[in-house]
Amino acid sequence: MTRLGDGGSVHNSPTAHGDHSIAANDIKNVIVKWVMHPSARWLPLLLACTAVVIAGSTQPGGPAGQYTLWGVLSGMALLTGAARVLNRRPRDARVVGTLSLLSVLATVGGWLAFQHVVTHGEIDVTGSVRIRGAQPLDGETNRSLTLLLDAPALKEARDALRLTLAINDHDPAGPTCLPDSATVSLLASGVAAQPQLIGSHGTVDFALGAGVSTVRINVTLHTDRGCRMDISATDAVLHDR
Repeated sequence: MTRLGDGGSVHNSPTAHGDHSIAANDIKNVIVKWVMHPSARWLPLLLACTAVVIAGSTQPGGPAGQYTLWGVLSGMALLTGAARVLNRRPRDARVVGTLSLLSVLATVGGWLAFQHVVTHGEIDVTGSVRIRGAQPLDGETNRSLTLLLDAPALKEARDALRLTLAINDHDPAGPTCLPDSATVSLLASGVAAQPQLIGSHGTVDFALGAGVSTVRINVTLHTDRGCRMDISATDAVLHDR
């Protein structure tokens, strides 16, 4: 802000900038006092432990590898939080502040990584696959069966299903009929059938429609006359493409 003096010269008014500097220093001092206070040293570690316990009790399963980032960040949060607790007589506020900040940031980053897995990670539903139809299949009069996934297994929205089937001899002691194959077709409302040929222990990937509540997969065996085979789902995983 300026004003004209008696001689017409321009003078600067004092010190808005100085006021801002004083306010910034006051805020800094408050933060330093809080960080250095003995009761504050537990907070980052407690926050990290709480996040780990909640994530561990609500994790949706699936391959362990998809939790790697969450595990690394959570470990960092716990280690830096513990280091802050163990530093009971800190001499330098910068060291203490850095440990606290790293712990909090790692906790937040780990929580975001965990939420990404919850929303988009793979979900193992192998144990939820039900088989409808009599076995063994013989490739002639009894060639087909149906695999079912109902609403409880599909409660987490994913846009694809990866399925691995085992086709084995019904009598392991008899002559083998392997390798055999089967045609698998997805039957779900609003989704194309997507017929695919699969061999023993082969894997297929089906696209799922939005809001699918029940999935039926029709399996038709192709084998030689006289062969009797059993079919089972050894792996079924919901995932996002």
